[in-house]
Amino acid sequence: MTINRRDFVRTAGVAAAATTLAAPAIVRAQDRTSIKVGFAISKTGPFVGGASASQIPNYRLWTENVNKAGGIKLGDKRYPIELIEYDDRSQSEELVRATERLINQDKVDFLLPPWSTGFNMAVAPLYFRGDYPMIAPSFATDRMPELVKRWPNIFSLLDTATSYSEGIVALMNDLREKGEINNKVAVVNNTDQFGLELARAAKVALRRDNFDIVYDAGYPMSTQDVTPLIAAAQQGNPDSFLAFSYPPDTVALTEAARVRGFNPKVYYTGVGTALPLFPSQFGDAVQGVMGPGGWNPDTPAMQQYIKEHTELVGRGPDHWVSSLCYAGLQALAQATEKVGKIDRPAIIEELDKATFDTVVGPLKFNEDHIVADWWLVGQWQGDNFWGVYPTDRAGAKDVILKPKWKA
Repeated sequence: MTINRRDFVRTAGVAAAATTLAAPAIVRAQDRTSIKVGFAISKTGPFVGGASASQIPNYRLWTENVNKAGGIKLGDKRYPIELIEYDDRSQSEELVRATERLINQDKVDFLLPPWSTGFNMAVAPLYFRGDYPMIAPSFATDRMPELVKRWPNIFSLLDTATSYSEGIVALMNDLREKGEINNKVAVVNNTDQFGLELARAAKVALRRDNFDIVYDAGYPMSTQDVTPLIAAAQQGNPDSFLAFSYPPDTVALTEAARVRGFNPKVYYTGVGTALPLFPSQFGDAVQGVMGPGGWNPDTPAMQQYIKEHTELVGRGPDHWVSSLCYAGLQALAQATEKVGKIDRPAIIEELDKATFDTVVGPLKFNEDHIVADWWLVGQWQGDNFWGVYPTDRAGAKDVILKPKWKA
């Protein structure tokens, strides 16, 4: 996709002036002593599990590593990062207020995105009006091709919702053709935007491929007891269970399935499956559990990243979004140094066209500003949530059927 940056800059500038939401897009080098980077994210509330595992540690690790190296180079001088952060308390209204404060009062040079698809959507107009590149680690939606036409400053480190759903259905097809699972599948989803999109895409793919959906239910994020969902799914005797969930319900559904002895051979849960909290909660019971994402940690760059993350945070990164988040930050720094100044429209243009050297390998956004060649399905095997689909990627593991839960 070719973006007319001149038209974009003029349009963004008019909108910014009208709403007083934009800090200067270009700052003179002689006026600065640091590069201000800000973020508002969920440090409390129901979204804290994902945010504190996948993004906050990487924002701080990147800042520390950049500053240890002397800062980001602008022209012939390096400037340290000055990090400013707020808690959005898992409330979209608080997120919007904090983001406006970062722009108008703190006058940050760069904004780092919040956690969750819905929250990214809530502040995307503010990022656009201020010419802020939005390299989002947790913004997955089928609307991304449409959104980047409206807001061409967005870059998603994840694929579309449909891609993740198509991935697990493709693996189920392979297992069914081998005679390892039956035709029955139960589907549940939270009614947050990401859960709705994943479930919708999965059901289209399942019906297309002649799977029998024996149970299908949505539930709000506030649901306290998910046992009725598991009990109803169990009645259909499916060999496959797909839950398009967020961390609190990913844990709750798995606990309920274990307690009831619900043992589908394909057990797939959503966001949270790749987080450290999942194996810490369930131990060896996570073996064979699948979910979106996955990783291959067996490269020197990834091993170094894991070491640094563990030293800073006291635990390893999650096995999906964390390394992608860090890679996006590396791309931001490299694009900024290539431009040589805090010229955000020019940096957005550089992100649009360049390939970046990152911990996960070369990073290049496609025409819809999506990184579309990462893992779509992961599975816990041993101590890692290995990437298992696409099956032709380097390091892909063969899928196994989930063993029965142990008491």
